[in-house]
Amino acid sequence: MKALERIFLYTVLAILVFYVFLVDGNVESKVAIQEEIRARSVVIVNDAGQGVIELTHDENNGVVIIYNKDGTPAVKIIAGESGGMMGVYNKDKKLAALIRAGESGGSMDVYNKDKKLAALITARESGGMMRVYNKNEKSVALMGVYKDNGIIAVYNKKGDTIGHLP
Repeated sequence: MKALERIFLYTVLAILVFYVFLVDGNVESKVAIQEEIRARSVVIVNDAGQGVIELTHDENNGVVIIYNKDGTPAVKIIAGESGGMMGVYNKDKKLAALIRAGESGGSMDVYNKDKKLAALITARESGGMMRVYNKNEKSVALMGVYKDNGIIAVYNKKGDTIGHLP
């Protein structure tokens, strides 16, 4: 916003505030309190006018997008049917981590710079589990719960079992 526009806007606001609080003593009874604001989208901008936070929607779900100083989306939060989801993006606009809430629990996926799955942590009714993947997205290690006991498993580069405990 230019300096002249700011001066004009602030002057108008000052006059309105002066009128509301000092001139008209009956204004309180005339002003309705706004209980709800409805909009399709709300964008919060920085001093340069660049959007830094956006409140919007995607189909029927609510969406919050947080941008970095370069205007690149850094975080995207979405409400879905089975729960919420949050994606965290790197400076190249590639997904780096995805956190989800589902019917059986939560999960977190972590991706490498090539947008390939590198690690997965999940919570299920039976307990938690963590998997680690190689560059070809084959599971090479697992640690979790199996039949109420702990399990650790190791796999080769093709995803075939090398060994496990128990």
